[in-house]
Amino acid sequence: MAQARPRRVSVQAWQPPRRIDAIDFWLRSRLLATAHALRETLRPSARRWPRGQHALADAPVLAQHRTPLWTDGRAGEFPLVAGKVQNLRVARSAFDAIEVPAGEVLSFWRQLGRPGPGRGFVVGREVRGGCVVPTLAGGLCQLSNALATVAVRAGLELVERHGHTARIEQAVMPDSDAIDATVFWNYVDLKLRARHAWRLEVMLTDTELVVRIRARTPLAVSIEPVTLRRTNDDAPTVLPLARGCLSCDQTTCFRHRSLIDVGPEGGTVALVDGWTPEFARYLRGVHPQAQRMQPVPLRLAFWRVPAAGWHRESETKGQVTTPWAASLRRAAWQRLWARHAGQRQASLIDGQRWLAQAFAARLAPSHTHLVVEQSLLPHLQRLGALDGRRITLLASALPMADIEQTLDAASQRWPGDATLRDFRAEASLVRDEALALACAAIVVTPHAAVAQAMAQYALQATLQRLEWALPQVKATHSARQEPPLVVFAASALARKGARELAAALQGWPCRLRVLGSPSDDVQLWQGIQPIQHANWQGDWLADASVVVLPAHVEHAPRALLRAVAAGVPVVASTACGLAGVPGVHEVAPGDIGALRIALQAACVA
Repeated sequence: MAQARPRRVSVQAWQPPRRIDAIDFWLRSRLLATAHALRETLRPSARRWPRGQHALADAPVLAQHRTPLWTDGRAGEFPLVAGKVQNLRVARSAFDAIEVPAGEVLSFWRQLGRPGPGRGFVVGREVRGGCVVPTLAGGLCQLSNALATVAVRAGLELVERHGHTARIEQAVMPDSDAIDATVFWNYVDLKLRARHAWRLEVMLTDTELVVRIRARTPLAVSIEPVTLRRTNDDAPTVLPLARGCLSCDQTTCFRHRSLIDVGPEGGTVALVDGWTPEFARYLRGVHPQAQRMQPVPLRLAFWRVPAAGWHRESETKGQVTTPWAASLRRAAWQRLWARHAGQRQASLIDGQRWLAQAFAARLAPSHTHLVVEQSLLPHLQRLGALDGRRITLLASALPMADIEQTLDAASQRWPGDATLRDFRAEASLVRDEALALACAAIVVTPHAAVAQAMAQYALQATLQRLEWALPQVKATHSARQEPPLVVFAASALARKGARELAAALQGWPCRLRVLGSPSDDVQLWQGIQPIQHANWQGDWLADASVVVLPAHVEHAPRALLRAVAAGVPVVASTACGLAGVPGVHEVAPGDIGALRIALQAACVA
């Protein structure tokens, strides 16, 4: 951001700003903004281009420009730098994935609109009269600088461009061809144009702002002479260094006061949904001081609260935030659709979205490191809450694309089972999850299959495999009985391997105990007698010869871990993620022959 009529301020000429100058600036800027708004109303110079266009999504990249986000090394200026990144985070959504037709103009302010606190903009920093002052929506000039630079590299025409009056410490762009382009609502604008249609892409990594332009017209054909209008052509090669308002030693200046509370340089916040002992142990050990955001543990939402649940404030030294409204809404919604197989998964995704929205609204610009549970990740990506932040992922499940691919393969084997087709997310949500996974810096999981899948998605991340936590249960010493008792550690669903288990048990004298709900298919267990449905009640490990779960998809094998802790043999598919756990024999999902052999071996051992 820059002042109304930029004036070059040398180091020798700098004087502390006066109130009369501030009043004069305010009056002139309001007058110029009003006049410009009237002109644009009568004769618009540009229009706002819609996002989400894909005609040029696969076009070649003509130019790209990367600039660091966290550039100011002065500790006292961190609140303004964090505010700048937050403003870039909000502004990105207005510019990313827009496509401008040939000959049309892209106006920075027409595209962005008026920045205000209601849209998520906060106090950032603005260069004014040789000073870096706190101002609402400050810091957007980093985006305008990048836009101008990448436009010139791609051969676009700069219809309008203005220069800064001073530079910010450690914010000088390293590229020699970088273009200085400041903006100030609404009359100090940046406008671009090209003969050909072009696409703009903007993204924020945890450390950089990345801007690129795509177009199908070759670069050699599209280059036009650069036209600079309403610019400062007398700009010196090296601008003077601006003084920081929060770190300046000029105590006589009327601006010299703490306009923003100077906090620590970056905070960590954990955004969690469900409880697992592995993630609770990780958070206590690695991020004990982190602020934590979590839903209210409600029985209405089928919440299984353990004896030492993570929701207890005694487990964390940081602040705990619980969004009551989102928690209650989600609980009621999931209760409504709990018995509808076709809608249950959709209700879970709805609840995760509401919770992510509540968390995102409570994130502060100073939160530079997010520890995020996987279920919230795609929704936070869609909201832009991950931009400019370092992400540690608590990976509790396979990526949605892999889940759907796995269930599709199982559905081809058992085409008559509708339960294999009840998990389908929106294609856009699946893409958002893949984009978010690619941005993760650290991936933490105890699940072997999830860890293997994440290695294909989070290519830049450091993978940390946690140990499974075994519950404290008494060892079970059952006398060998005939026929043996096989415990199926799930409801009788095809995705849990019920059909493979039924096929493997055919012709083998045994008893079967199903822990969860029975199947709607009355023919599923035909030829297998007797069958008991425990409904997760009582001592279901009593007299068990083996506990089995040949699932196609299984992210929380808690029943199997309980069996391991009790000393009962376990046969599980590799999808259960228990590789390396003693007492577990793994088989490939869908391999009926290997499942039969493993069960028989476990029963005679």
